[in-house]
Amino acid sequence: MEILSNTKNSRPQYSFIIPNNFVSKSVKELLTGLLFPRSIRGLLRQKKRLLLNGRNIPTSELVSPGDKLSFSLETSDFSKGQNYLPNNDRRLRILSEKEDYLLVDKPAGMKMHPHSPNETDTLLNYVEAQLKGHLSRSCPAHAFMVHRIDRDTSGVVIIAKNPLAVGILDQLLAKKRIKRTYLAWVSGNLENKKGSIDQAIAVDPINPYKRIVDQAGQKAVTHWTKIHTVYQNTLVRVSLETGRTHQIRVHFAAIGHPIVGDHLYNGSPYSRLLLHSATIEIPELFSESRQGRTITTAIPKDFPRQLKLD
Repeated sequence: MEILSNTKNSRPQYSFIIPNNFVSKSVKELLTGLLFPRSIRGLLRQKKRLLLNGRNIPTSELVSPGDKLSFSLETSDFSKGQNYLPNNDRRLRILSEKEDYLLVDKPAGMKMHPHSPNETDTLLNYVEAQLKGHLSRSCPAHAFMVHRIDRDTSGVVIIAKNPLAVGILDQLLAKKRIKRTYLAWVSGNLENKKGSIDQAIAVDPINPYKRIVDQAGQKAVTHWTKIHTVYQNTLVRVSLETGRTHQIRVHFAAIGHPIVGDHLYNGSPYSRLLLHSATIEIPELFSESRQGRTITTAIPKDFPRQLKLD
């Protein structure tokens, strides 16, 4: 679906040209299929901001190929504000930038977001500074968190540039249409070539910063493929079916193969946690198709290709 931008306005503007292969359906069905949050669909209807070929319409209106559907949004329409203070002290590697989001290469040891209003030494503070002068849907772009990886994990993360993109990306994650692949060095030799770990995860009652395998917890499924074993440590490729806090770390520790460098879950000592977010596959936003693009980040220098521990 072709998306047009109007850079002359001070609020986000969206216009869609309905493609020729589009099957006629209502505006409500179209916006639902595009994963617009229910709150935004209701707002556009209530405030009469939906225009079809220049005229105001209800969400029950049918759209056809060649039609132009337009609407506008205000910052006040969203509950998720942007409060990250910009910090120019570090420049992060932008792997890819689209109209609505960025894919950023996060170094190991960097926090994702601040825990207090005055904190500035986090990825979102640095991205906020790098977005200065960038536009998203005709308005100044800001950094919005979509998902997170642990402070000690490196690799690719998604950062939204406007609030509507946050809502759509959140739903793509929930529907498992965004695929994330990790690399990890784990202790010991995994004999099988591949496997899955299906064990629920809960908060550790003794330490709220930790997670444990617990039948009463949330469902968690991790899939892994063995790459090779070197000196009784195994490099694995990992994909997630769910996205629980510390999921990969907890699961491999639970089967007796903790991640190397994981001091929280009894991993072998190392200078960093050997867990790296290598690849993200993300579908096109504002599209009902499942076509996507895959972004891969290089393995960092402090993540060994061959691992021999003292």
